[in-house]
Amino acid sequence: MKQLVIKLMLLTSGLLLSLQVSATVNIQTWETTKGSKVLYVHAPELPMMDVEVLFDAGSARDGQKWGIASLTAGLIGTATPKHNENSISETFNKLGAQIGSSAGRDTASLHLRTLTRPEILTPALGLMSETLSQAIFRPSILAREKARLLIGLKQKSVQPQAIVSDAMWAKLYGDHPYAHPTVGTIKTVQKITPQQLTDFYHQYYVARNAQVTIVGAVDRTEAEKIAEQLTRNLPSGQKPAALPEPKPLKQAQNVLTRFDSSQTYYALAQLGVKRGDPDYYALFLGNHLLGGSGFGSLLMEEVREKRGLVYGVSSGFFPMKVAGPFQIGLSTKNSTAAEANNVVKKTLSDFMKDFSDQKLAAIKSNLIGGFPLRIDSNSKIAGYISMIGFYNLPLNYLEQFPKKIESISKADILKAWNKKIHPDKLLTVMVGQPDLK
Repeated sequence: MKQLVIKLMLLTSGLLLSLQVSATVNIQTWETTKGSKVLYVHAPELPMMDVEVLFDAGSARDGQKWGIASLTAGLIGTATPKHNENSISETFNKLGAQIGSSAGRDTASLHLRTLTRPEILTPALGLMSETLSQAIFRPSILAREKARLLIGLKQKSVQPQAIVSDAMWAKLYGDHPYAHPTVGTIKTVQKITPQQLTDFYHQYYVARNAQVTIVGAVDRTEAEKIAEQLTRNLPSGQKPAALPEPKPLKQAQNVLTRFDSSQTYYALAQLGVKRGDPDYYALFLGNHLLGGSGFGSLLMEEVREKRGLVYGVSSGFFPMKVAGPFQIGLSTKNSTAAEANNVVKKTLSDFMKDFSDQKLAAIKSNLIGGFPLRIDSNSKIAGYISMIGFYNLPLNYLEQFPKKIESISKADILKAWNKKIHPDKLLTVMVGQPDLK
């Protein structure tokens, strides 16, 4: 069986998906008999398959039990009525299959990568289905995982980067479900019980709230059988209510947390856009010029190369079910924090007025030329397909993306940025001992 594991690793790490870079990713979609959405891409060149079952069950569904979505996702696969944690792990290891779970603010998922030989695929899918639909949350395992998580949360409380991030989300989102940390806090995690996990699981891990993504060397008929197998034992359930729209800041705000450090950790943020916003393409392209392209960006040029204030600085949009944040982040010496803040804000303001046509052309060329690398493996394809399905993006999203980027003009970028970004209403977060005189 070790040879199977090695073979799977070689296939996933050493070979590119044989969907040629110029080819269209043909996404097929349908619903299972219990109402689960399915997205499927036939990729027959390699004898393997990636499958994910995704739920609208991220931390935005925590309510006041912060961290319950993350813990639920993490404990699925640790016990069923038939198997304990060791037997589940050992079975997947013997099959050479890789299984894992994850949870963010919007979603939680269980994903499997396996070879498609029947003697491997059949038992791997059977066990995945069992762990997904018959999860048990044993008190002893919950106690162990809570202990581990609490250690991590204590460590996080003295990590300035984490303090910046938590402060940014809290201040930017207020009482919105996105505001709290995805893993919860020490106080909230300590209170979570096995029954609460079970209740959360039964509410959100249901067929009508599920999406199945399949990419690999299985035909449409087999893919339909796999989707049915993975969802037929889930309760039918219902989709959760739509998330409320977050409220943008009405004026600029500053958050300073004094922290014993030689560096000041910094974020400049405001609400950005949600997935599917028509302005996203222009914002995305403009962001690569501003701070999303490493050493080719304006922020790197102004803050690092011209003034030597930082090692690195970056910016980005994080579109979600509702508006995610736009953020610029860096760290600098305490003595230069005020200067770095001023340079970042001026660079942003100047960019929103005008920028080099030559730099725009270069960024466009890099994005379009590098786009095939974004879809050169089963796992990358599966990630994009899951995103397309969950956020209800057009099925030709991958095909259209480079075309959209090519069509965007400087005027389009400036219009979108001045529509969405408000330099006079930004949130500034600093953690450290900045000299702000």
